[in-house]
Amino acid sequence: MSLLSRHTSLAQPALVASLLALGACTAGHPPAPPLPALQKAPDLTTADAAFVQKLNDMNVTQIALAKAARTHAARSDIATLGATIEKDLTGNQDKLAKLVAPHAITLAAKPSPEDQKIVDRMQHLHGPAFDRSYIRYLSRNQAGMRPVIETEIATSKNTDLAKLATDTKTMLAAYTAQLK
Repeated sequence: MSLLSRHTSLAQPALVASLLALGACTAGHPPAPPLPALQKAPDLTTADAAFVQKLNDMNVTQIALAKAARTHAARSDIATLGATIEKDLTGNQDKLAKLVAPHAITLAAKPSPEDQKIVDRMQHLHGPAFDRSYIRYLSRNQAGMRPVIETEIATSKNTDLAKLATDTKTMLAAYTAQLK
């Protein structure tokens, strides 16, 4: 056996033993940084919950009517407005669902029975009769929702819900302006 190989074979166990000893002497890993505090969802008052239900009812009813407007309207501007309302209020509905997800609020997926009667009645109308009925419904519905939305904007402590109410108010005003 050569001198070099004998020296290598004798040095290896000593090297491994010293590495193991050094590994055992290391200081522990630094402590992990603390986790950020969990953010609690903003509370919803009883008035907020009532607004959520009213907004949900308005959204699902207007979405159903907007779908009908795309195919039943005689005026192209009403059909186009129906497509816009459907798209906007579907997005509004998604935002509302995300907002109430942390709370024990269930959103209805369909219009209320009385609103469903309106949808059913209007789905049997076509042309100018549909146009007149649709414009009348939108005007009445928006007039009824305006004070509800303004009250929510003024009184809600939940900034996300107040922003959604403000955005909805802006959308409804734009729809009214398009019908004139």
